Amino acid sequence: MPTTHATESDLQEDRTQQFARYIRAAVTSAGYDIDSPRGGGKKALAKATGMSQTSVGRMLSGQTMPDPAVLERLAEVLRLPLSELLVRSGLISGKSRTAIEEVFTPRNDPQPLTPIEAAQRLGIQDPENVTFFERTVQMLLERERG
Repeated sequence: MPTTHATESDLQEDRTQQFARYIRAAVTSAGYDIDSPRGGGKKALAKATGMSQTSVGRMLSGQTMPDPAVLERLAEVLRLPLSELLVRSGLISGKSRTAIEEVFTPRNDPQPLTPIEAAQRLGIQDPENVTFFERTVQMLLERERG
């Protein structure tokens, strides 16, 4: 019996479609009318996130994944955990998310880890990735503090 293997583009398409279903529900739940032609929800979401209307439409239809730089703003606007968007977009795995959360779980240590120390412990070395990680952690910590 022949075995079929999913290509990377097939996996990306599946992930993109899954992300679109997730984000459509989140966008609708946040009060954006994205289904009626004159609802203005796509335009309002584009303005709130800094995305183009075309990018919003393509993301919501499952044609493309948003740029990683947009995910932080998208999480803020939709009041979603950034870690959830990172996992659902495929930028990090659920396992990595768990590892990150474990690193930042408060302990009885007198000095908690800084985001840069955590990145080093996790093996994140590329300076751009360290900066992205640090910004993501800072945003998550701010959201936790309210």
